Amino acid sequence: MIKLMRQPLYGRSCEYADNRIALFSAQSGKCAVTGREFTDTSEIHCHHKVPKHKCGTDNYDNLILVTNDVHKLIHANTEETIEKYKIICNLNKEQMKKINNLRKLAGYAEIA
Repeated sequence: MIKLMRQPLYGRSCEYADNRIALFSAQSGKCAVTGREFTDTSEIHCHHKVPKHKCGTDNYDNLILVTNDVHKLIHANTEETIEKYKIICNLNKEQMKKINNLRKLAGYAEIA
């Protein structure tokens, strides 16, 4: 958690920084989709459920911590990228349901 607190957040709000730390604690240092423990701060991505460009905020309820690869899958637009990250993430049906819920909130189509 100390490493996460010291990580620079260029251009981000104090609310975002505070909520990211709170989420790390609330999620027990694990990805909200896979349940896997984060092993390094570089793999932690703070995802806006409703994107900022769609009037999303830095409120706690609009943020979720996921791994880098899961975050890429949430935002993937091409079939090639989607298939690549589906293989890398190796998600079960329940985890894919979480991905699709997050994709829907972000304005992306569901994936099979």
